[in-house]
Amino acid sequence: MQQCKGNIFQIQRWSINDGEGIRSTVFFKGCPLRCKWCSNPESWQGKPEVLFFHEKCIACKRCLPVCSQGAISPAGNIIRFAREKCSGCAGCCEVCPTGARKLIGAAVTVEDVLKVVKRDTVFYRESGGGVTFSGGEPFAQPGFLQQLAAACSQLGIDTAVETSGYFDFEQVKDIFAYLDCVFVDIKHMDDAVHMQMTGVSNRKILANIAQISKLHPHTIVRVPFIAEVNANEQNIKKMCDYLKNNTRVAGVELLPYHDFGQSKYSAIGVRGQTFTTPAATEIADANRIISNYGIGIVDFK
Repeated sequence: MQQCKGNIFQIQRWSINDGEGIRSTVFFKGCPLRCKWCSNPESWQGKPEVLFFHEKCIACKRCLPVCSQGAISPAGNIIRFAREKCSGCAGCCEVCPTGARKLIGAAVTVEDVLKVVKRDTVFYRESGGGVTFSGGEPFAQPGFLQQLAAACSQLGIDTAVETSGYFDFEQVKDIFAYLDCVFVDIKHMDDAVHMQMTGVSNRKILANIAQISKLHPHTIVRVPFIAEVNANEQNIKKMCDYLKNNTRVAGVELLPYHDFGQSKYSAIGVRGQTFTTPAATEIADANRIISNYGIGIVDFK
């Protein structure tokens, strides 16, 4: 079988939050959602792109002559970046002395990824870890994901995926045979709120969780837990009712909001929004509700 290429933006070794044990997390580029709290907004676009960190720019103008697309222009003492004109050639990144410009994303083969993840196989075995496919949305590149997961499985490497759950189930259902664990998000149970906060409906996601959990015994729901969005008793109970009556999920993990992605929003030309991490008592109360429904609590943090 000919190896297909996929677009990724990072392989993070020695990860301990994306499943059991020590793991390598492969971040896929491209996502159909636009969650307002996303910690990886550089994953949204499917192709490689240049991030421009304005605060690092010293207006040295070395980037001006290397940009053939007219995407970079001077404006007094600052440099402007017309992102829509950028071809992603990365010439400006190569000459920038301060790291104000950075190319994010690359087209890679399965073998390219395996060369990196195989370095740590001894640590996977010792810790019960493996490889986690994240993003972005891994299922947005189904051919690449399937080949990569199958290759890891053949090498005896444990595999997990972190997904938004927003995909056509029939097109990707064969991939689950190569995965040892599936993490799938529930952002909000109210469809209108979900649409407002992520840009898509939650109906396909909830239906997919039901189908995945009946197909895969190690399906875990993750909830990005955010004070202004979903950290309320009504939403948690509605989620538990759905999971109890329609799925066979192995457990739920609450992921308290963090603002690690805030510095990236201006770099991709988007205005970010700040949210609040729920108090420890709110997190404990939500976990108590989930437990009272007989649903297991999971914590990889």
